[in-house]
Amino acid sequence: MNMIRRPVFAGQFYPQTEVSLRKMLSGLIEPVSEKQDAIGVIMPHAGYVYSGYVAGATISKVGLKKTVIILGTNHTGRGEKFSIMTGGSWMTPLGEVKIDSE
Repeated sequence: MNMIRRPVFAGQFYPQTEVSLRKMLSGLIEPVSEKQDAIGVIMPHAGYVYSGYVAGATISKVGLKKTVIILGTNHTGRGEKFSIMTGGSWMTPLGEVKIDSE
């Protein structure tokens, strides 16, 4: 059984619908003619109204890879310090993102 991580913060930290999220992202991610190659970036992850401009500026300037690794923090302190989702997918307002388990 594949685990699907639901978008529990859609409508709070970022827009809930595909249309409204795409509209917001189009205002944050600017077209840049020359992308920089990067092996990693550090980006904020607060609500998009607070951190979206910095995250958008970062994403605008780097060439995205086929596979990315996203590291986040345990905000509550409960449970494990680190966890890895090795299979399944993340559901987002923009659609399902499958985990590359290879």
